[in-house]
Amino acid sequence: MTASVKAQTTRAEFAERLLKGSVRKSYEPIVDIDWDAPLDPDKFYLPPKVVSLYGTELWESMSRAEQIELSRQELVNTLSAGIWFENILNQSLLRKMMHADPTAATTHYELTELGDETRHMVMFGKAIAKVGAKPVRPRLYQRIIINALPFAFRGSVLWVAALIGEEIFDSLQRQMMDDDELQPMVQRLMRIHVTEEARHIQFARDGLRKRRPEMSRAKRIWVGNLNGLGGPFFHHLFTNAVQYRRVGLDGRAARRIARRSPHRRQVQIAGFAPLASFLDEVGLMGPIARRMWLRSGFLPSGTLGTTGRVEDTGLDLAELAHIVVAQRGDTLRRDPDQDCASVVGVGCASHHSGVFEAPHLRGHRRLRAVVERGQIRDSRFSSVLDRGQ
Repeated sequence: MTASVKAQTTRAEFAERLLKGSVRKSYEPIVDIDWDAPLDPDKFYLPPKVVSLYGTELWESMSRAEQIELSRQELVNTLSAGIWFENILNQSLLRKMMHADPTAATTHYELTELGDETRHMVMFGKAIAKVGAKPVRPRLYQRIIINALPFAFRGSVLWVAALIGEEIFDSLQRQMMDDDELQPMVQRLMRIHVTEEARHIQFARDGLRKRRPEMSRAKRIWVGNLNGLGGPFFHHLFTNAVQYRRVGLDGRAARRIARRSPHRRQVQIAGFAPLASFLDEVGLMGPIARRMWLRSGFLPSGTLGTTGRVEDTGLDLAELAHIVVAQRGDTLRRDPDQDCASVVGVGCASHHSGVFEAPHLRGHRRLRAVVERGQIRDSRFSSVLDRGQ
């Protein structure tokens, strides 16, 4: 759908379309997953490349059975967090609907989303029980915060929080749900979740797009920087010491290793990329939020800002090229000179000029980046870059 068509679609019309989509494609996890099927003892619960310690010396020192067990505990940690987040979102939606028109299409879709999320909580809980592990429960002070958050998630903040809680997981699941090394039960769970969350993400994005022009400058600054809190939250979640202790590792030491892993950073960057692009698009990626996401390892060391210039002078061109090319599935070739990153049509950045195009993850936006004598510019702000290429 083009931007002009989106602009012409009212919130109610958008909700009606999502309601029809829910009728055509929805699941009942209790019956749509074969909970009686045995688990394969030689398959992972998360693809190896997504496990936090993958690519480290500690990972290589572990036996395959130990690696599978770590993937099991990391899955449980993620599903547990998913249950608590769905709980917060449902409470927030219910509070919102207390003040909404019960006959409106938007209210009807919010009720549909609430039903989806309730079934997801059941699905996650049954999956944790199926793999034979204990859920990772929040501590008392965390539960107090969780119960207070629905009071804060109102208006645009609600939709930003929904996207942070849903889209990072959604992006990662899309990358890994077809992995042959994954347990079939987990593959099915992810496919169900991705299908239904896609509508939730569209609804939240549409809400922000329509609210953004009406925001005051103060509110734009508030919402645009508040979302940065998601960085430290996911940084902690993905490297929760509990999951390491459960497999017999030193929790703190393993967490430090995972957080320093270049591979882990790239996984996080790929997972956050679609949401980062959207927040940039609607002007809700403030400088404080950008710094928080960057420090938490969810943005590359050099990021393209709305000015079209690299905001961090320490940009690693090779790292950016690797991330962008990985998103489009091309093969990355490295020159002998480690400062050069070559892709089709782009040579060493210090010697040549060139253009590479990369559809952003899930096709939200086409990123055109120009590598020219060690600089990167965003061609959305300059049509001149298309000439002579």
